[in-house]
Amino acid sequence: MISTTTSSSITTTTTTAMTTTTTTTVTTTTTTTSTTSVTTTTSTTTKTTTTTTTTTTTTATTSCISPCICAGVASYTQWQAYSTDGMTMTISTSGCNFVQTPQYYTSIGGTSNHWSLSGYDSIYSPSSTSFTIYSMNMAGWSSSTMVSYANSYSWNVYWVGIYD
Repeated sequence: MISTTTSSSITTTTTTAMTTTTTTTVTTTTTTTSTTSVTTTTSTTTKTTTTTTTTTTTTATTSCISPCICAGVASYTQWQAYSTDGMTMTISTSGCNFVQTPQYYTSIGGTSNHWSLSGYDSIYSPSSTSFTIYSMNMAGWSSSTMVSYANSYSWNVYWVGIYD
């Protein structure tokens, strides 16, 4: 007696994953199909880049009364070379209509290398309408290199003025 047995097996596996970020939802589907000894894998990767442009806007219509707080963003385009190894910026706060000189506080934001700056949080010549800051860096860059980096890396100055 002769006996013949033939068997065949096909397995299909589908996996779906969803990844969500706070600003963008990206769905990635990966399908793996195996038939006998042939495997095909398909994957898709999506990259999202967001660019933000900051514009300085300070608005006030009347004089501040106590407590008075006003804040703004001074554009990176306002940086000027200072000495051989620094840069400076005078920031106008006239739109705040301060009736006295407030305490000013600053920070710097940008896309790269602003961590290497120092001195920008020291306020000079404060008044009810403006103040000046100076900055140096820890890497030994020249003032022209610093101003170039300020423009390339969008080193905006974020500030707040407050008095009671």
